[in-house]
Amino acid sequence: MRPSRVPVWGLLGSTALSVTGNAIVSVAMPILVLQRTGSAVLAGVVAAAAMAPLVLSALFGGALVDRFGRRRSSVAADLLSAAAVAALPLLDMTLGLGIPLILGLVALGAVFDGPGMAAREALRPDVAAKAKLPLEKINSWGEAVDGIGGVAGPGLAGVLIAIIGPMNTLWATVIMFFLASVLTFTVVPSVQHTGGERPAVEPYWQSVWQGLKFVWTEGALRATALTGMLIVLFLTPLSSVIMPAMMFQAGKPEQTGFVLAAFSVGGILGALGYSVLSRFAGRRVVLLTSMSLTALAFLGFALTTDLGWLLVLAFATGLVDGPLAPVLAVVMQERAPEALRGRVIGTVTSLSLVASPLGAGLGGPIVEYAGPSMAFVFIGVGCLLATVYAALTPGLRRIEPADVPVLGGNR
Repeated sequence: MRPSRVPVWGLLGSTALSVTGNAIVSVAMPILVLQRTGSAVLAGVVAAAAMAPLVLSALFGGALVDRFGRRRSSVAADLLSAAAVAALPLLDMTLGLGIPLILGLVALGAVFDGPGMAAREALRPDVAAKAKLPLEKINSWGEAVDGIGGVAGPGLAGVLIAIIGPMNTLWATVIMFFLASVLTFTVVPSVQHTGGERPAVEPYWQSVWQGLKFVWTEGALRATALTGMLIVLFLTPLSSVIMPAMMFQAGKPEQTGFVLAAFSVGGILGALGYSVLSRFAGRRVVLLTSMSLTALAFLGFALTTDLGWLLVLAFATGLVDGPLAPVLAVVMQERAPEALRGRVIGTVTSLSLVASPLGAGLGGPIVEYAGPSMAFVFIGVGCLLATVYAALTPGLRRIEPADVPVLGGNR
């Protein structure tokens, strides 16, 4: 009997709904604040409130994923996100909604995003095993769906905001989060513990520390986290500071969205392409080739502001960068013992994201004092440094399937 792929489509569907919902919120909330206060500073603070909690919630939420189960944690995270978003229009209709309350609820919703992201990624090996599909293929599809949600969300947000306004648009995200939880609960299987008797539940803080310690002492996981940290450090200011500044300086600010969309479309196709590349090329070859070509492509942005060339460059950059996330995800999932999978994914995600505030802080001064072209040189050289680290670190030298140790039911 052919293995069912329904759990795979269920997980991908719930991921698409959740990611798209978050993308809509990230667009609607700053516009709502601008509409009510006219303050770009406050709009920026609200945007930061949606991002800052992710670093800690990914770290501390991973332990909750392992404690309560991957499917249950994913369902709960989406339901709690729905409740946090629904509270905004409900309070606005009843008690009134000031900026402090908006900040609190946006931050609260972001707190649930960390465990939700970790739980969905931790479910990928489960549905891959159920469908008897390669982990490379599931991660390729999963990263592509993340990209599609990131592209579709802002576009859908723009249409909804134009028709029904930013506050009413939030109800669409509530529905998406609810449907994502229903899809996960009804279609994605709950995997039973396979190691005999279930181990005793350890104290929460001890379990968090155990996940952090395991990631830092396991060479491939530590190298994956540090590689991700370097990439995030140099790429964080791209869409928020450097590209908008470049297009504004060129007198074409309205074209910024087209260039960023080309990045995203290329990234989606690149992620999907990894499922094909993985049949012919080793993971290390794909990893280092992807990073090297991405670095060189970013250096090309320093040479032109012509929209046609920028669109080609952006698409090509996304295309060569696309396989990177699936490769790192496969390495991370394979090296994580089943009982620690949520903590490992949460910890690696948290360590990667911890560099984002520094990257955002560096991007502004570089653009201000050296110009957008030099900022792209900064990104390109930074990506080359990340490539050198990935090439030299012992942790990423042996990452092929035959090099993976057998850990608690992962294989």
